[in-house]
Amino acid sequence: MLVVWVAVRAVGPAEAARQPAVVLPSIPQVPLAVTTSAPLVTPTATPSPSRSASRSPSRSSSPSPSRTRSSHTPVPEKTATKPPPAAPTTTQAPPPPPADVFSAALSLPASWEQGYVASVRVKNVGGTAESWSVTVSHSGQDNLRLAGTWNARGSQSGDNLTFTGGPLAPGASISFGYQVSKSGRGNARPSGCSVVGGKCGVS
Repeated sequence: MLVVWVAVRAVGPAEAARQPAVVLPSIPQVPLAVTTSAPLVTPTATPSPSRSASRSPSRSSSPSPSRTRSSHTPVPEKTATKPPPAAPTTTQAPPPPPADVFSAALSLPASWEQGYVASVRVKNVGGTAESWSVTVSHSGQDNLRLAGTWNARGSQSGDNLTFTGGPLAPGASISFGYQVSKSGRGNARPSGCSVVGGKCGVS
């Protein structure tokens, strides 16, 4: 219609009454150039990377559980074991007491309210010559005092009297005496005696 209207305007009404000849423009034929350097990419090939990418993580992640299961080794259960019996402890017997070296005996030839006189016999029952020491103890004696000693050396510490001498040969014996005084009522008398390295008795 546009072409007819242009023809009427150009040639006038007389010419316009004629049947116009419509000439369609020719469309040039453009040959399609097919290049062989690169293959045609079809649209269906596009999802291929996505499928391969989706399969790739699944394949890489699937071995992980298998490796974890393979690294797990069963731990053997511990069996309760009884401790070995304790070794019996051997206790050493105490050494036997040493053999007596001396023996002593105390007797009272005289005793009164204000004092007494004692005689002590000491004997060496050992195998070697040794010096001797005898201690005489008292209990309940007021103002006890060592008045004199013969055939020994005597000293006083509180209510205890100590007499020493020697050395005394094996099998030999010696006798010594002493006198004490006191105050208060009751007869004076020792409560006990002891000799170093042996036993002492009071009679």
